[in-house]
Amino acid sequence: MNDFSQKNTNGWALFLLRLGVFIVMFAWTLDTFISPEHSANIFHNFYFINAVGSQILMIIGRLEMLIILAFLGGIWKRWTDGFVMPLHAVSTFSSWQFYTIKINLLFFAAWPMLAACVALYLLRDLDVKFTLKIS
Repeated sequence: MNDFSQKNTNGWALFLLRLGVFIVMFAWTLDTFISPEHSANIFHNFYFINAVGSQILMIIGRLEMLIILAFLGGIWKRWTDGFVMPLHAVSTFSSWQFYTIKINLLFFAAWPMLAACVALYLLRDLDVKFTLKIS
């Protein structure tokens, strides 16, 4: 494979990883707006944070939406990829009981997504397909 087609293949692969991670993160963030009580239950059951009010959830949701839209656009990758990766890692690790005690196979999908987040962060300088150029 010549250098151009290798760069093109890598570009598509990284873009598709970014798009896939964005879709999941977008659905989670959208859930905050559609069902704030569900988000409050997630904070309580998985992160042991009680009594998160709907106004706080809306602020968190807005901030997260801005960050994941920047992530999708490939803007400020050190920061946006660096936000998405640990955010998803915390979500993945906080679900430990679904991997060990109350085994739920759907939760295992978090691991390949975490690998994608790590790959995107490590390869962020090569991830240039469909990125916005903002200084």
